[in-house]
Amino acid sequence: MFRLDPEEKKRYADISQCLMLGTLTSKDNLNGPTDEPVMPRGHSNNPQFFIKPVSPEPVPLLELNDMLLERSLSPLYIGLTDNNLRFPRNFYPAGYTYTHDLDKRIESLRNRLENKLIVFRPQVNYMTAADGYSEKIFKNLEIKNIDDGYKEEAEYVSVPKLTMGISSWESSLQSGKALRFQDYYYHAEGPKYVICGEYLYKLDGEWKDSVDQGWAYESSLETVERVKIDPDAISDFQIYGSDNLIFLDRKYLYETTSAFIQVGNSEKERLEVIQDITTGTSSKQNNEDEVDQDEINYDDLESQFLEHLKTLGESKGLFYDMNDLVNFHVSVKTNPITVLAGMSGTGKSQLALLYAEAMGLKQEKNTLLVLPISPSYTEPSDLLGYLNASTGLYVPSDTGFVEFLKHAKDRPEQMHIVAFDEMNLSQVEYWFAPFISILELPENQERKLRLYNKETATCHNRSNYPDSIEIGDNIVFIGTANIDETTKNFSDRFLDRANIVTLRKLSFSSLLAREIVEPTKPLISFGSKDVFTKWSSKDLAISAFSLEELKFFDELHDIIQQYDYQKGVSHRVIRKIGEYLNSIPLNQQGKPYLDRRMVIDLQFKQRILTKIRGSSEQFQKLVGVANENHGGVQQSEMFDLFTSDRARGISDFEFTLVEIHRKAREMAIHDYAS
Repeated sequence: MFRLDPEEKKRYADISQCLMLGTLTSKDNLNGPTDEPVMPRGHSNNPQFFIKPVSPEPVPLLELNDMLLERSLSPLYIGLTDNNLRFPRNFYPAGYTYTHDLDKRIESLRNRLENKLIVFRPQVNYMTAADGYSEKIFKNLEIKNIDDGYKEEAEYVSVPKLTMGISSWESSLQSGKALRFQDYYYHAEGPKYVICGEYLYKLDGEWKDSVDQGWAYESSLETVERVKIDPDAISDFQIYGSDNLIFLDRKYLYETTSAFIQVGNSEKERLEVIQDITTGTSSKQNNEDEVDQDEINYDDLESQFLEHLKTLGESKGLFYDMNDLVNFHVSVKTNPITVLAGMSGTGKSQLALLYAEAMGLKQEKNTLLVLPISPSYTEPSDLLGYLNASTGLYVPSDTGFVEFLKHAKDRPEQMHIVAFDEMNLSQVEYWFAPFISILELPENQERKLRLYNKETATCHNRSNYPDSIEIGDNIVFIGTANIDETTKNFSDRFLDRANIVTLRKLSFSSLLAREIVEPTKPLISFGSKDVFTKWSSKDLAISAFSLEELKFFDELHDIIQQYDYQKGVSHRVIRKIGEYLNSIPLNQQGKPYLDRRMVIDLQFKQRILTKIRGSSEQFQKLVGVANENHGGVQQSEMFDLFTSDRARGISDFEFTLVEIHRKAREMAIHDYAS
């Protein structure tokens, strides 16, 4: 039994901010002869499990271990499965929630955790003892990730990762400036290793820690060494903790020792660092900016990402037209939701998953959520869950959507992707309705998704499920959609906010010349929000257009309005097309990946023509009659406009004209254009 004072409890509370690494313990490490690594917990149907740390523990926990061992108590971490915050649903074994058989749950949980590495946040919890005075202490954990990279007897070191520039980092070391290392604990020794940019640093000097201010390096740069990271060599020895911290195998660090080179061992390097400290600039920066623009070129990073996306797909036998990949990427970064549409079998779902993988987002990290949409989804609660008025408990949906949104809120620096697979099997506006309006709000306004009304409803598990969740701009929504007799049409309200990207099928003969290649190895995580958001232009959207282009858009709007005053070219559509044009990435030669004339053509097809659908009685004169002999369209106001001299001065409108022809042909056959 223990009795801790408030100061000790505060130290234990602080440790929950750090990340640790552990593995399911063996039976040899357990106290009781009947204890098992996964075993029943009292009379509950939810088993408990025991985790042994394989990364260093904070000093307060080491002290607590000594107290526990003195009393013949286990210093292992106890994992519980009756709390979605401690053990998120997306980490549950398959079928776990559908059985209440305790033996089956224990077996499936053991199979899920055995020979895995568990990334977790440690917790210390208390329970008042029977004497009413002393307390029982428990070491618990909150699981953040489950990794397959288990190696027997391996031990790991916590290594912070910095997003600041290299010169700023080395200047801070030299000057003793306080630094904060997120997910690294402060009541411990300072970090021995730190990753900044493409370098791994080894720090043999002394740190001074402060919970309020951070860490300050008290030794000279002569005690600092660094080595350039080889992505191929390090990949087998690192475990992802977060964007701010990884775990490196001690074996790798030992084998790399001889490769480290002292920082500042030349007069030139020392001079640049001193200049950084005294003037706030360096010779590389040319007095342009205090930010390390010489260290981070976001145009180059975006080009690297696109090449990585392409080669990653080719390494898996997935071949896409490069223009399609760039079009999809720009649509994603400039729209709240992007939909991949078209015929079945063109790789829509695979591209959504490939894009997430290229960004370093994974389901096991809870940064990717794949939601197959069921035809039975008719309201938001089908995806989110609901408040049970009888029990006063919020019941989350088995989709794990709420837990995912909470994870994204708690980690605003990390990008997240939600992929709605076959999203138009059900009417999208029914189950996605709350998001359609929320995602249009700017970042500086509160974008809150309400789960229930806290003023009129009682929720007993409100600590786990608050009445609302803030939806940040670190969440990207991607959907896939087939267009056939089994699916629902998108409403104009939804189409006004979405980019509908149709993938082109590559010819089978062209695939013969394609080879399976090794994907490029990125040196940084493309899943950082700071990186991803830098790829979108902040220029005014209207500045992307000339006066002649705007007049052309007005003319098109007036023509469409003659047939349906609810349709046309809205301000939102023009703003989104402008944002797209301003955000076209540059290739490694400094030229735009996409031709501007082609982009305008694509955007008209993706954003405006998608809303022209209806009967021949309504739209016959707008869409026209397909001429099968010449491939053109007759008696079409829209076709005539896009083939006019004014239109040709803006774009060839190749894709737009093909789409108008398709609609005219469909209208002739079915008396309706979709």
